[in-house]
Amino acid sequence: MHCRCPNMHKLPVTSTILEHELSQVRLLLERETGVLLDSSNEILSGALTELIESRRANSANDYIRTLNTSDSEREKLAESVMPTETRFFRYPAAFQTLAKVVIPDLETRKNGETPKGLRVWSAGCSTGQEPYSIAISLCEALKSAKSGWNLQIIASDIRANALREGERGLYHEGELQNLPIEILHAYFAKLGEHFLVKPRLRNLVTFTRGNLIKPDYIGRFDCIFCMDVLPHFSASQKMALLERLHLYLQPGGFLFLGQGEKLPAAKVAFHWIRHSDYIVYQRPAAAAAASSR
Repeated sequence: MHCRCPNMHKLPVTSTILEHELSQVRLLLERETGVLLDSSNEILSGALTELIESRRANSANDYIRTLNTSDSEREKLAESVMPTETRFFRYPAAFQTLAKVVIPDLETRKNGETPKGLRVWSAGCSTGQEPYSIAISLCEALKSAKSGWNLQIIASDIRANALREGERGLYHEGELQNLPIEILHAYFAKLGEHFLVKPRLRNLVTFTRGNLIKPDYIGRFDCIFCMDVLPHFSASQKMALLERLHLYLQPGGFLFLGQGEKLPAAKVAFHWIRHSDYIVYQRPAAAAAASSR
């Protein structure tokens, strides 16, 4: 009598995935997302093995054929292997620069608008900590403003699961332990060991699916946060993305990168402004841009 083990078709070990197959997957992800994976072959093999087993594919080669024809499968792979590190106010100096440098500049340039419009894009927003940090910073910086502001924050990511978490706005208390108690009380509601983003904050953020190398035009912005994204792209993709970010910024708009992240060489012009130990980049205003040509 033969026993039919439920795992008899399971790939036995990660070594069943060959090096050239891993290279195919890396190239596919770069083509579809722009991301150059820096994960080791061992980590990538482990993630692929789990996906192959869950899909009951006969081999890595069969699964790669599926990847080449299925958008949803490529999305699942991206969610499994793309970097996701994020946290609230990840770079405090950047948010201090937003409050102390950028907002006063925008207040001056938008003087006379009623209400003053302010659009911000969190590009590669992951699970929402960055756009909510932006929203809190703006609310705190503008709460004593004499005239009204119309705030809109667009948060985009290629990973649907990450966006769903951001839309839910529910975070474990450990993720917010470094926030001042008055900020917690003002913007979050405690639910057991978790905190839920309050509607007053949640309503400022619109989450949307977005691929940074295949973007849909979503208008122009006063500020774009693109933190720790460019280092994962190839040189050509960095240049192309930077040119799009420049195009999407209003003249005089600001680009926020990760702490210590250097602006890649590109065919577009940015001024830089140092505040404390953070550098924010500004697209030249129209008059300055025209005079430099």
